[in-house]
Amino acid sequence: MSEKQSFDAANKKTRRSRKKREVALILPIVGVILLLTPILRSFTIGNETSSLTSTLLFIFGVWAVLIAAAFILSRVLIPEIREK
Repeated sequence: MSEKQSFDAANKKTRRSRKKREVALILPIVGVILLLTPILRSFTIGNETSSLTSTLLFIFGVWAVLIAAAFILSRVLIPEIREK
């Protein structure tokens, strides 16, 4: 029974590590999609309804969130990198 528990713990640790790395890989893709949204919206809707101020706030807001997420992910992934 103890071997199974140690195997389950090791398996759980591996799954957590893999999930963290997958989030780190998905973050740039999500960032590109979010940053392209205002550009695509300007082509589809037109200039009358889109405001420059709201577009700039959206872009810099997404940028700030991406920086914060990358910082948090780097702090989470540092121990895993050091183990290898």
